[in-house]
Amino acid sequence: MKMKYCIGFLLLFCISFAQASGSYTRDENKQVIAISADIIKKQFVAKSVGELVARKLMTADFQARYGDIQSRQEFAKMFSAELRQLSADNHIGLVYSPQDVKRYRAREEAKSNLSAKKADDKNNAEALRESSQANFGIQQVRILEGDVGYLEMRYFDGFVDESAPVFASVMDLLASSKAIILDLRRNGGGNSRILPLFLGYFLGPESIHFATKNERWQHSSEKLFTRADVKGVRQFDKPLYILTSGTTFSLAEHITYHLKAFNRATVVGERTYGGGKAFDPVIVNDDFYLRIPRIEMLNTVTNDMYVEGQGITPDVLTTAQSALDKAYLLALSKLQGNAQEQESINYYQWVKRVVEAQAQPEDLDFSLPPLTGRHSFDEFEFEIRDKVLWMSFRHLPWVELINIGAGYFYDDRSIQRQFSFEQCNGQWRLQVLKPGQETVALNETFDEK
Repeated sequence: MKMKYCIGFLLLFCISFAQASGSYTRDENKQVIAISADIIKKQFVAKSVGELVARKLMTADFQARYGDIQSRQEFAKMFSAELRQLSADNHIGLVYSPQDVKRYRAREEAKSNLSAKKADDKNNAEALRESSQANFGIQQVRILEGDVGYLEMRYFDGFVDESAPVFASVMDLLASSKAIILDLRRNGGGNSRILPLFLGYFLGPESIHFATKNERWQHSSEKLFTRADVKGVRQFDKPLYILTSGTTFSLAEHITYHLKAFNRATVVGERTYGGGKAFDPVIVNDDFYLRIPRIEMLNTVTNDMYVEGQGITPDVLTTAQSALDKAYLLALSKLQGNAQEQESINYYQWVKRVVEAQAQPEDLDFSLPPLTGRHSFDEFEFEIRDKVLWMSFRHLPWVELINIGAGYFYDDRSIQRQFSFEQCNGQWRLQVLKPGQETVALNETFDEK
């Protein structure tokens, strides 16, 4: 009796473990493949591709490869890789997530079922809470020296109405900027519902038809327009620079493409990943849903979109790491070129020296002036120690200056200054440059004792 009990317990444990670890049988795998093939055939954005992939999935040879795979996670991973290869699309894939399946079903059932609507409302409330905590994808917003605004977006959120006041505040903060850098280097996409709102800040002033949305599976076509009624300061008349990387993907690429197509942005960085077709989740069964590209958006100017798998080639090709410095320098050069007053021209040149030292150090000479010993210029003292220039002001503690090349040295504390040295009539003269102020020239002072 005891032995039977142990065997029975072991059998029950094995069954429970198999269920918990997500194992499937050959017939169940075959059924998932068949349902997926039918969905892809009817709903994939390109009819010819959808039919081709569906035929491949239903061959005996294809299905035989999945006969012995019992892990749901492994099955989804392997199946997704083949779907991407067959369709040449980077969005498509099978996802194992019973929790998400329940959420998607509740969303659909909420349209006609009160109980499901309550569950869907609860899911939406939780998703909104998470999005709010993540600032709706807004990672950073600040004004860089030189009147250049900087906005980093990590993703684009689908809560349009809820995020609108946050975007209004962000754009108000950027109001004083004269150029803007939009950083999408770490942005993997998001929800296309945000497009009219977000693009409305950069295209205008009137509402603009920026794309047409096509959905073959619904036999529908819709023109998409930017919103001209967005709150907060609009930025459509400022130079715009978009930073990209090899992981800039999906909707982040859409944003980049549309702004570039309308000649509103200069793209700086790496070629983007290349995921052009928007996807929807379609339920397969209680465990799986299919990420299927069934939405095509064609830009109004080009009547096209970037090539799947090839992405967008930047106007200025550089590494993702150096993209910010490169774009920053381009923005400063643009603003300096547009400046009318000499004071503004000098100010942008002052900022450019600092940025150039980071963006293109290979073009600069970082040699030190031939100073020996300690040198005094009015309230300033200088000394070279171990190939580094140090400075003391009004006998305060000595600080290490930043060598920014071409004979300039930078004090980046609260009172920002740049220094350069020249020899005049056998003695040293110090140039003190502060942003927005005239250059002060000081001759070396000597202790008459």
